[in-house]
Amino acid sequence: MPVRTSLDPEFVKSVVKTVPMFGCFTDQELSSLLEKTNVYRYHKGEIVFLADERDQQMYIILKGRLKVVEVTRDGQERVMAFRQRGDYFGDMGLLDDKTDFATVIAMEPCKLLLITKSLFEEFFLENNKALRMINSVLCGRLRECWVFHSIIGLNDAEAKISATLARYGKTLGVKDSSGVIINSVLSHKSIADRVQITRETATRVLTKMRDRNEIEITGRRIKLLPAFFDKYAQCELYLALADKLDGH
Repeated sequence: MPVRTSLDPEFVKSVVKTVPMFGCFTDQELSSLLEKTNVYRYHKGEIVFLADERDQQMYIILKGRLKVVEVTRDGQERVMAFRQRGDYFGDMGLLDDKTDFATVIAMEPCKLLLITKSLFEEFFLENNKALRMINSVLCGRLRECWVFHSIIGLNDAEAKISATLARYGKTLGVKDSSGVIINSVLSHKSIADRVQITRETATRVLTKMRDRNEIEITGRRIKLLPAFFDKYAQCELYLALADKLDGH
């Protein structure tokens, strides 16, 4: 069970300010909102909420990483996305009162800010700027779904993985002097699940990419090297999705 905990208000505010839909709030409005919220701690492996569970709360990640998974009929997890500090989820249920389609699980100890439906309605539904920002966020998510739908539809496993790594490099990447580090733990299985191929195929492709000096793999961290971008920028998939990838 989540445990209510305390956290530095200024730190909480600094994280919440990075969330797009809060970008139009003044410091006073944001402080007023945060005074009515609570922070909860989740342990590694703990389920934040289950698919089809009616949980009318919005969650903002203050510390830690989580995974969004689909549980198959045989009980296996298929990783759909990763979430980290500054990311959020649960907001769609606040808008349409429906259940979510995925399960969210803490990958490490996490602290989450919870915003209830009543609080959401109080601060957002009477704020036209906030409503426009929500529309923008939802459009961005639709584009993200379109990108990964296009990737999954490919027949070539290497193209699928290259496109996926490029997307993670765009959304989770941290640049250094020799490339872009994907700031998330990525197992071969999680990558395979994301693009709907076998783990063995993912391992084979990633090994080839590593041997060609396109990527570096340290534990479960992946760095995209210049050769990766040189090759990927020439492929048809990149050209077809360029607008979507750059529009994040």
